[in-house]
Amino acid sequence: MILELFGPSAAGKTTLASELMRLLKIQGYTVVLQIGDRRHPLKRAALKSFSSLYLRWTGQRSPAAEMLEMFPPRNELWAIRLKWHLEVLIRAWSIAQASDDVISIFDQGMVQSVCSLILFSGITDRESLARALDLAPKPDLLIRLQAPREVLEARLRERRRNLGIIQQLLEVDLQSSLDHIDHVNLVVEQLESHRLPTICVESLDPSGLATAAEVIAQQVRERFHAAQARSLVIGPERDADFNQTAHHYHV
Repeated sequence: MILELFGPSAAGKTTLASELMRLLKIQGYTVVLQIGDRRHPLKRAALKSFSSLYLRWTGQRSPAAEMLEMFPPRNELWAIRLKWHLEVLIRAWSIAQASDDVISIFDQGMVQSVCSLILFSGITDRESLARALDLAPKPDLLIRLQAPREVLEARLRERRRNLGIIQQLLEVDLQSSLDHIDHVNLVVEQLESHRLPTICVESLDPSGLATAAEVIAQQVRERFHAAQARSLVIGPERDADFNQTAHHYHV
């Protein structure tokens, strides 16, 4: 099962992903935090190298290349960084899809990557956006994080104060991060036609964080057990509509 968190910068994706992983592990699930786990830089570097070699060896055209052609970043440095990130992400996603008994949490997944491509390319064409979302592999549960603009701005300012000089050079500026809110909203509008199972949450304080994690964990339990039950059924009796149900919680 794949869970993907997405939302504007400083909405709390990584914090919620870590709390959700902790909660699900306590409940007995095998959980892996994918890609966004910044505590393992060597692992991420190894995945990048493996992904690049794998694509060259198989001669495959990466979906990352197609997405970058639709949304070419204006900055060459970010073009390189996004290319690496997308290739690693798609490879990790494929591995996660093959692990039926493992819950993989992506705090920087495919939908978030589409949001980033809009940010760094400046392209907001809805047709291109629809094509990119069609191309992107889909999670079993999409979790949208949102927060008031003033809260996001305060968090972003605090984050920048705590960054070193080199790290600040690698981060987008404050205004671009705030503009990213509109990019995320644009993606949300386009996602309505995809009927992905979605939960919308807020985690503005420790209490809200715990509540959001529990709401998501409940949905995970229901879907995890339903998926196991459906795996025992063969034929048209499978309940396809279950995976298309959208849930919206504001906590």
